[in-house]
Amino acid sequence: MKFTEHTKLRKEKFGTVLFDTLTEKIFISDEIGADILQLIAQGKDLEEISSKLSQECDADKPTIEQDVLEFIDLLKSDNMISECGRACVL
Repeated sequence: MKFTEHTKLRKEKFGTVLFDTLTEKIFISDEIGADILQLIAQGKDLEEISSKLSQECDADKPTIEQDVLEFIDLLKSDNMISECGRACVL
């Protein structure tokens, strides 16, 4: 997965702000959301993101994976991220 070309990110003290330059929608995340967004920006997939967060948050991986999947689905529904194959370059 990757951010769409019209999605811009900005890190803030409270988390991260995503801005869709086409629709002018703004999405604001907290610190955990910011971690997920950073991992997406690094090209990590759902498995890698869930593993890293479950270690950092000392939580069970299935719960974290479900939460991350819901977060990603929300971003997809707002067209801020899209699926991308292995050959994708960010």
